[in-house]
Amino acid sequence: EVLVVAAIIGILGLIAVPQYSAYRERAYNLAALNDLKSVAKAQEQFFGGNAAYKAIEHCFNVDADGRCAVDGLPGVQSLSKGVSVSVTTSQTGFVATARHAKGSKVCTWDSSKGGLVGCS
Repeated sequence: EVLVVAAIIGILGLIAVPQYSAYRERAYNLAALNDLKSVAKAQEQFFGGNAAYKAIEHCFNVDADGRCAVDGLPGVQSLSKGVSVSVTTSQTGFVATARHAKGSKVCTWDSSKGGLVGCS
């Protein structure tokens, strides 16, 4: 009986661990996507007041919790922990990418193509 119980627990463990890992990875990718959407919205607000978009090369200001502090964009104080965003600008739009350090995807927003391009 003990061997049967141990075998069942082992099988359940083999199923649960990969599912939990996939769940965490999806959560990291979603955090990057949500931060990208926030930055894109803030870029449009920034453009409304300044007639230009704000470029972001990468995060220089990391707070005590490991979050990137974004200066100068309205409504965005900091990104989720582990998320990095870069924004390249032109006179007609911007392209932003976001990635979580533990995620598997890079999400891209291109304002000249109408918004979210996707995550790959």
